[in-house]
Amino acid sequence: MMKHDFSSRAAAAQAGFSFKPVVLAMHALFAGAVILGALPASTFAAEPLPAAKAAAHKFNIPAGLLSSAIARFVAESGTYVSANGALTDGKHSQGVQGNLSAQDALSRLLAGTGLEAVVQANGSYVLRVAPIVASTLPTVNVISDASSASDLPKPFAGGQVAKASRMGVLGNVDLFDTPFSTQSFTEEFVQDQQSRRVADIISVDPSVRSAMAEYGDSETYIIRGFPLFVNQVGVNGLYGMTEGRRITPEFYERVDVLKGPASMLNGITPFGVVGGNINLTSKRAGDEPLTRVTGSYISDSQAGMHLDLARRFGENKEWGMRLNVLKRDGDTPIAQQDDHMKNAALAIDYRGAKLKASLDVANQDRLTNGYSANINYNQGFALPRPPENDKNFVNDWEYIKTNAKYWMARAEYEFSPAFTAYANYGASEGDEEYFYAGSQARRLTNSAGDFTARAGGFKGSYEVDTYDVGLRGRLMLGDVSNNYAVSYSDFSRKGYGSTVNATGVYTGNIYNTPHLPRPTVNYGVIPQNADLQLSSIGIVNTFGFIDDKVLFTLGVRRQELFSGVFASGVRTKNYDESKVTPAAALLVKLGSYSLYTNYSEGLAQGATAVAGTSNQGAILPPSVTKQVEGGVKYNAGTFGLTAALFQISQPSTYTNSSNLFVADGEQRNRGLELSTFGQPFRGVRLLGGITLIDAKQTKTLNGINDGKDAIGVPKVNVVLNGEYDLFGIPGLTLTGRINAFSSAQADVGNTQSIPRWTTLDAGARYAMQVSGKAVTLRFNVINVTDKSYWNSVSRSFITMGAPRTALLSATVDF
Repeated sequence: MMKHDFSSRAAAAQAGFSFKPVVLAMHALFAGAVILGALPASTFAAEPLPAAKAAAHKFNIPAGLLSSAIARFVAESGTYVSANGALTDGKHSQGVQGNLSAQDALSRLLAGTGLEAVVQANGSYVLRVAPIVASTLPTVNVISDASSASDLPKPFAGGQVAKASRMGVLGNVDLFDTPFSTQSFTEEFVQDQQSRRVADIISVDPSVRSAMAEYGDSETYIIRGFPLFVNQVGVNGLYGMTEGRRITPEFYERVDVLKGPASMLNGITPFGVVGGNINLTSKRAGDEPLTRVTGSYISDSQAGMHLDLARRFGENKEWGMRLNVLKRDGDTPIAQQDDHMKNAALAIDYRGAKLKASLDVANQDRLTNGYSANINYNQGFALPRPPENDKNFVNDWEYIKTNAKYWMARAEYEFSPAFTAYANYGASEGDEEYFYAGSQARRLTNSAGDFTARAGGFKGSYEVDTYDVGLRGRLMLGDVSNNYAVSYSDFSRKGYGSTVNATGVYTGNIYNTPHLPRPTVNYGVIPQNADLQLSSIGIVNTFGFIDDKVLFTLGVRRQELFSGVFASGVRTKNYDESKVTPAAALLVKLGSYSLYTNYSEGLAQGATAVAGTSNQGAILPPSVTKQVEGGVKYNAGTFGLTAALFQISQPSTYTNSSNLFVADGEQRNRGLELSTFGQPFRGVRLLGGITLIDAKQTKTLNGINDGKDAIGVPKVNVVLNGEYDLFGIPGLTLTGRINAFSSAQADVGNTQSIPRWTTLDAGARYAMQVSGKAVTLRFNVINVTDKSYWNSVSRSFITMGAPRTALLSATVDF
């Protein structure tokens, strides 16, 4: 078994890497991690630090995971604690507050856990199972590591990811019982990364990338080579609740990623998703009061303040309230650019023996002046080199302004373990306005960086109304367990918008952009331009054989798609289609290994025939994407390894020789994913891996481009995030991340591309006590070498990478 310590959390800063050594290092990482799992505990034991003197210390350690409580104990007392990871994994502590000696505080932390601390000659402590010394046993409160499908999953070793993630209609499922490739990132990881976007969190997975600039007009994610947009991200299982362009991660305590199409599990999302699914879980109040204030600074001169306040009330703390308020203002690291946001979210919940209920409300306002625009490009020339990454080729009066609000209500009642009913309702609305100089039409015309553009604006709004009801439970049929779920969901979205061009075409250059006077725009009456309605009914069952060592999942969902087609605010036709999407998966547990395979489908509304075709304006039948995947997951207790092989086939469109717009093409992505997470050895946490993707065009017009690479999919993706605790300085942690991607094609003929790129992030954090208050200082630098690069190419445009950015914050728990 493995031995590790619980000093404060952190990561080794890393030097610069060329791309080839990074790939070699990843192979060494996975080979080394397997070896680590086989070594005896003593292999990881280092000389412990001297224990702190017996003087009293001020402790403020909340109830929670025992591993986290001991880490906090080490930081607050300076006393070293060593333990076998299997002893603490899944156990909880009631916490400790007050002025106590280190020995008394540690004893209270271990109360009810079945463990005891044994002092060593040098004053440190080692944890072991407490012996039974009396025939009459004391009462012990046992907190099971198991949880219901709706409970918040507990953190895995290291605290960066959770032990389970949301699997759509199935609810939360243990990572090693899930026959799909999933990951769930924790609130703790979000805080330590000083994440400003959801993209900052999920991009630690090498199969997930951000396709947009940090201060661009929106967030877009690429999962296994296919795009997913902000309005396709779920919140507590409902779609359409997020702000339409960018998401505030401070509102959420879990970020779940499911890789691969899964319409059966999640239902069809607005506008369809084929590469994966993202779900956010709202923060809820914990058992202990929380008053946490975080002040932050982002270079160039952007300051922020975040309040996180939580309380529980009632005789059994059945009522909870959690308030998050965030405000940021100031210039960004990019010239002529400033960003302003003021967001707030309130979550109220009730947790009874049988009934659980919650209410969430939120409001988000954001304004970015001089936002980082995407840039289109013509064909027939090599794409120009990227400009310096802190430069801006837009005018300072080009802006994007958004406002969004939502409210959600959920109720769940457990009649018995075999029968739980739930209902989930959400409503949202939002406004957005762009004022741009061709950001939607700025187009490169040559390798020298010249472009054409025209100034104009867009103004629009949307309204969403959605709900989800279902049944879920577990029952036994002889020796076979049955975890079943049935759900019905309904989604309605109305959109309004108007685009106005204010000037004629003008020219510029991305290295030397002219600064134009701000034109005026008159939008007039804003017409309706969208009416989307989705509904579905799904049923799924997981059969467990041989004491649940063999799990077979089978499900099917019937989905209805209805949308209006508008011209100048008038509905000209309707789109009304339906489709059945199945899924099947098998998982076999062999000791610490889980072997799995699955087949799943994704569903999206068919594309609209482009102008100039014989069927111009026609909407094609629903597009079905198919995935076959197989993999293995290894649970070493304190760290995990996963490997997955997958193939995703997605229909693609083109205009055939009869001038008809058809979906007879195909893109096929085949890939290998290798990932690691957790604590492979004492004081070190690793998160990330390597993904190899072979994305091909397999059915093209007259076979012209068959076998050529698909647009925008790097063949090699490497991301590795590391933390290293400095044992000599309790509370200090070093952090680092390497991001490396190979080149990506920019046109179907493979004559244009963006080059490969590698960046390094580094930082540190320090946890300490100041006047009896827990304080955490964090410092991160993004893109340490200030490399200029094209971040991505997607949907016929390219985006800039992030410049060197300094992030500082101080968090105080009052």
